[in-house]
Amino acid sequence: MKVIILHQTVARHDAIGNDIEKMYEIMREIGNECYVFANNCLNPNVNYIDKKNTELLIKEKDNFLIYHHSVYWEEGEHLLDVAECRFVIRYHNITPENFFRAYNEFHFQQCSLGREQTKRFQKKYPNCMWLCDSEFNGQDLSEINRNNIFICPPFHKIDEWKNCTPDSAILNELIDSENINLLFVGRIAPNKGHISLIEILKIYLLNYKRNAKLRIIGKFDEQIKGYNEKLVNLIKYYGLEDNIEFIGEVTDSTLMSYYLGSDFFVCTSEHEGFCVPILEAQNFYLPILAFSVCAVTETCGQGAVLLEDNLKEYAAAIHLMYENSRFINHYTKLGNDNYEARFSYLKIKQIFLDFCGMFMKG
Repeated sequence: MKVIILHQTVARHDAIGNDIEKMYEIMREIGNECYVFANNCLNPNVNYIDKKNTELLIKEKDNFLIYHHSVYWEEGEHLLDVAECRFVIRYHNITPENFFRAYNEFHFQQCSLGREQTKRFQKKYPNCMWLCDSEFNGQDLSEINRNNIFICPPFHKIDEWKNCTPDSAILNELIDSENINLLFVGRIAPNKGHISLIEILKIYLLNYKRNAKLRIIGKFDEQIKGYNEKLVNLIKYYGLEDNIEFIGEVTDSTLMSYYLGSDFFVCTSEHEGFCVPILEAQNFYLPILAFSVCAVTETCGQGAVLLEDNLKEYAAAIHLMYENSRFINHYTKLGNDNYEARFSYLKIKQIFLDFCGMFMKG
């Protein structure tokens, strides 16, 4: 049997790219030929094929297609329409378009079209199996029989970091710092809650004596300059230029250093279909404070301080936990247990293999 994996973009070092790469590896490991079709082929660790060969393979009834759905993709929908093999839709969720309304018309339209495509897929392929990252994602599928929704967390590369060495200069600087070091990891986008992070830092500095610094690791999107400028202007307005640093994209060793050297991971994102950085923080015993919405609550399990939208409570929680190590030890232990029990690579691999055994051979 040949397996074909589809997604508009296959990148390195992002959540969906890692998910595709690991599925590709596992399919080959269990004895299948596996190929990937994408418009943007940015991950060299998989074997790509062109559209012509993709169409030939998906018209062979004995083959199997995995369609990753996270963006509007007209060409991808055409391929599903002509496929004669069995296929499953791997659903990563699509950000609600209203987050982008004030900043970029293209992103607004793409998200709107993508969410409409999700609805259309349900009507066009009512008997299709949906492989969702989270129960939260499955809630979008109101037209699909619950028996056709299977939950499998996204693959990641956290376990591979055991063979990676952190950047000693960055790590030592963080450890030696007298600041409380706050960290958030995620692309710079309106749904990620950066404004709330800035507000929390301002509140903390106004009410508690210890200094703090927030570091944000993630890629800027030049198409939403209005949002980027809003963040920069807010930081200047509050006089926080020395307290907030945008790190940008980083290597694994650099990212490890920030997880190991920071004091808290703070997530105020308003929309996540899963949120892999939560697992990364839990793996490194980094205490988490998070906004209890979307898939964040589900991913965190018991291993985080989950709060609502009162930002003063975040600042108070940072102060309370920093002054009481037993609270930190309690939540970091629960967080690491959550990661090991639910989201280790071997655990996710077994869930995925169980699905393959049930569906591909059924």
